[in-house]
Amino acid sequence: MIFLTVFLSLLSSALIYNGSFVYGLVFLIINIFLLIKEKNKKIFYFSLVIFIGFILFLLIKSFLNNINLNYFLVLERKESYAVIFNGFKSFYLNIEDNSTLDSFDIIKIEKPLLEKLDFNVLESGFDFKSYLFSKSVDYQISYEKIEVVFNFPLSFYFMKKNFLDGIKNPIYQNFLSGILFSTMNYDLKETFLVKDLQIITLFSQTGIYLNFILYGLKKIFELKFDEKRAYIYSFLLFLPFLFINIIRFTTIKVITFYIFNFINKFYFNKKFNRVEIISLVGSFFIVISSRIIFQAGFYISFLIYFYLYLTSSKFYEFKPIEKKFATQILLTLIIIPFNISFNNSFNFLSIIFMMILLPFSKVMFIISLLTFLFLPSEIIEWLIDINYRIIYSFDSLKINIFVPKFNELTMIIYYLLLSLFLYFFEINYKKRYEQIALVFLFSVSIYILPIENSFSYQVSFINVGQGDSTLIRDRNKTYLIDTGGLTYTDLATNNLIPFLKKNRIYSLDAVIITHYDFDHYGALESLKENFNIKDIYDYNNFDNFKEKNDLNIKNLNDYYDVWTDENDRSLVLYLNLNEEYFLFMGDASKTIEKKIIDEYKSLTVDYLKVSHHGSSSASSLDFLKFINPKEAIISAGKNNFYRHPNKEVLDNLNKCNIKIRRTDLEGTITYKFI
Repeated sequence: MIFLTVFLSLLSSALIYNGSFVYGLVFLIINIFLLIKEKNKKIFYFSLVIFIGFILFLLIKSFLNNINLNYFLVLERKESYAVIFNGFKSFYLNIEDNSTLDSFDIIKIEKPLLEKLDFNVLESGFDFKSYLFSKSVDYQISYEKIEVVFNFPLSFYFMKKNFLDGIKNPIYQNFLSGILFSTMNYDLKETFLVKDLQIITLFSQTGIYLNFILYGLKKIFELKFDEKRAYIYSFLLFLPFLFINIIRFTTIKVITFYIFNFINKFYFNKKFNRVEIISLVGSFFIVISSRIIFQAGFYISFLIYFYLYLTSSKFYEFKPIEKKFATQILLTLIIIPFNISFNNSFNFLSIIFMMILLPFSKVMFIISLLTFLFLPSEIIEWLIDINYRIIYSFDSLKINIFVPKFNELTMIIYYLLLSLFLYFFEINYKKRYEQIALVFLFSVSIYILPIENSFSYQVSFINVGQGDSTLIRDRNKTYLIDTGGLTYTDLATNNLIPFLKKNRIYSLDAVIITHYDFDHYGALESLKENFNIKDIYDYNNFDNFKEKNDLNIKNLNDYYDVWTDENDRSLVLYLNLNEEYFLFMGDASKTIEKKIIDEYKSLTVDYLKVSHHGSSSASSLDFLKFINPKEAIISAGKNNFYRHPNKEVLDNLNKCNIKIRRTDLEGTITYKFI
């Protein structure tokens, strides 16, 4: 009990200190409940001291972090950046692709200049700033010169890079990178499918492969040696690969558990039970780095450990096949909220898929590891082909439910109901766990069904960086104006489709392309390939739109065929949605604005999508006074090359007292009406 209460005290302190107040209070309440049930005042006061003391420790540590030192240890090397540590705090360091820096090098930076982290995050895209936050990185360092003081003898980054560069097929290369080093490129369709089938979370975050190898080696050594020596030999034999991946939390976690279990077994005679070991390891990691609790490898793993412990006695009553199936169902239930957070969807076949693929993947991991060490790549390439045939067969069934990410409240309710169900299941209170199961299934069904879409209207200006893409939803009818387009990422698979999924949208009734600048249509081909689109319209066939769709939308630019300039050929779309009026200007210039003023005596506009991302080529003061919207939305990329929006445009909007909203500052901007 003492170790569990220490773990919960440290966890709640770390959550509250780092700004996650709701989750912090939840774990604090759980801790208080367990302490009251224990009826031990000494443990209660000890827990209170740990809770308050750890917050004070973090405050003092934060103050010490301000000490400025010039020497840094390279903790992690990536393709274009490194995470470095000065003995008190970690920093982000931007480096050249050809830099020779590697993990555990020591460098000297003269007069380092600290800057707050500032990265562009597209809709549903990877939040690099949050990722660095979980690694206790808040600042980046600017520098003029770096001096390498010490080169670590082994170059882990380049060992992995050289191995992967030797695999010519990008699909094989990507798979090996994922299974061996847990880094994958999700722009590849094959990897996108793996992610969609919800197997990446379990494999990459829990260290399941590493445990399999470690304990598998131990069993082999036990055939010749006693258990203690088998523990040691298996660890030493596998240590080189573990050391190559030592910068990953999953690897550190597996090593730590292995060592703690070894010490407990052979030096404390199994004095500590499983939950005490889990609590000890968890407490150790939180003290080392309080923000580690925000890494998926931490919170997913420890949830799994605790839930498996809660059900361990009941599961031992099952037959081997029943136990395996029950464990797989439990694992799936535990990681569903996190899979939904990563994928905005849930595949009903993922339980079956994981049961089929898990044993096969263990074999693939062994062959991949041997390929990394000495085997030719042909064997693993053959196995990867089989793997993707299985993935394609499951994907063809398309049994995906689109679900928005759980917020704090829904996450708490989900795990509360799951915990109650498992508690009553463990004590065999059949009536109660059946009732909770019904409540659980009903709550989940209400959450995942697109009920709200049947009676609401929505316009979302999607954050696609330097470009345009707007979702219009008229109850269950959905339309997309433009798709955006970026050269460095697939906006369709990485941003647009996840956004549609979390809005519970399974198909688009139409995609309307205002004009053919890449930043307005560049993601169209990928979107067509990976999502269901019924019709596509542009300025050549927009007149046919009204024949097939009921949306109350009109093109105000009847002059598109007069112009050779692509921007002036833009559709200018005027929408009446539930008596709210929107005007989408595409990239139309002041010339088109003047023609609209001349043609229409008045135009009611509540919301204006500002033309050309706020360029000075449009949004004249006369036009803004003519339409007089309540709000103006500018879709532009953060710190973009063109410096959009232009100061003149912002001044014109301010002169007209129009509220300015910007995707580069706010992210996706959504208006909903009932």
